[in-house]
Amino acid sequence: MEIGEEIYLDNAATSWPKPECVYQAVEKFNRRIGASPGRGSHSRTVAAGQMLLQTREDLAGLFNIEDSSRIVFTGNVTIAINIGLKGLLRPGDHVVTSSMEHNAVARPLYALQEKGVEVTTVQCAPDGSLDPSQIEQAITERTRLVCLLHASNLTGTIMPIDAVGEIAHRKGVLFMVDAAQTAGVLPVDVEKQRIDILAFTGHKGLLGPRERVGYT
Repeated sequence: MEIGEEIYLDNAATSWPKPECVYQAVEKFNRRIGASPGRGSHSRTVAAGQMLLQTREDLAGLFNIEDSSRIVFTGNVTIAINIGLKGLLRPGDHVVTSSMEHNAVARPLYALQEKGVEVTTVQCAPDGSLDPSQIEQAITERTRLVCLLHASNLTGTIMPIDAVGEIAHRKGVLFMVDAAQTAGVLPVDVEKQRIDILAFTGHKGLLGPRERVGYT
């Protein structure tokens, strides 16, 4: 079957087909560089390191991240989310989240709850929408983090991260956003939206190969 004969509608899982420039860039790297960044001092590792640095700078510009060294690359966005949650939360901490979260957030939070982290799940409306005031009402003196997806992979519901970010900032609470479905599709500005931890993937809205990224 020719690509032109098919309409692909599964971009919530991964984007396809990629732009031709993506295939060309991957092939160019594999054929002409192919080395691991930071694993030596020869010209190919230096070239790979320069590409990695440029990628950091490009992502920092896209998401208005002041310090590109705070961008980390992980095996997938689920790992990035787990690093953010499990690296931050400790027994006795309180986290506020929503009933629309992806399992990549819901399951780690359940595991952390078993270890003494208190989790408050704010119920969304039947259409998946969220009232930011309910997040504010759920925040307590022990709240360490508000964790919210930007958009649902199932319903497409877009969450009010601007309003929730302002609430979290005003309350002195960290704000984590799962932007797996929106990076490259909707505007994300970590400064304007008061995002402290951002997890996203490169292979969906950013139309890249299967690399995933996080910012903290």
